Amino acid sequence: MPDLRVFVTTSNSYLPALRPFSYLFNKYWGSDAQVVVVGFDAPQFDLPDNFTFYSIGNQDDYPVSKWSDALIKFLNDVPDEVFCLLLEDYWLIRPVNREAVKMLYDYMGQFRYVIKTDLCADRLYAHGSKDYGHCGYLDLIISMPGSPYHMSLWPGLWSKEHLLRTLIPNETPWDIELIGTTRLSHDQSVIVIGTHNYPVRITSALRGGEHSKLLLSELEDGDVRELRKLGFLEHWESE
Repeated sequence: MPDLRVFVTTSNSYLPALRPFSYLFNKYWGSDAQVVVVGFDAPQFDLPDNFTFYSIGNQDDYPVSKWSDALIKFLNDVPDEVFCLLLEDYWLIRPVNREAVKMLYDYMGQFRYVIKTDLCADRLYAHGSKDYGHCGYLDLIISMPGSPYHMSLWPGLWSKEHLLRTLIPNETPWDIELIGTTRLSHDQSVIVIGTHNYPVRITSALRGGEHSKLLLSELEDGDVRELRKLGFLEHWESE
């Protein structure tokens, strides 16, 4: 398969989060990774060279109740069969095991019935997960249908074909995770997997849908100091 691309969703009010996101992403994942930011209005600041911006259109046409519509439109416009999906407030806090990510990406290219591979510890600690063989030195787990947040949007690799079949219009991200879990749990043609060796570690820096609420406790102290020095936290700390 071609090189993995990372898709990062955002909205106009969350654009300031892209500055700390991109700094931490390039530090812990690498500045050679291909990142596509998926949003509406382009940010009024420069993104790193490995970041490109894709505008879905006018944000007024895609309120949060139509978050799924925007994602569906974007996915229908790109050729990637498997991709990594992140939100702009998923800030990396540790170096990414890129070898492991590549192994799991190749695994999904081979085993087409995998709709999602969790890259963090979300499925590992979900109720009902079970061991599921291995991929190289990675010990796999399977998320059992009906487990809480089986359709979680936490960082993972996704099959575009299966995700598009599962998404429906007029859903918020929270609808996708909750109502979508029921839909996905009834689809016996696909599985959700994860690993004991989760290769990506993040913090959700803006929680509960409150773009003004910043949580930095899981970041390294040195990273917080550098982000402040760069002025990347001023949007929240000046309020």
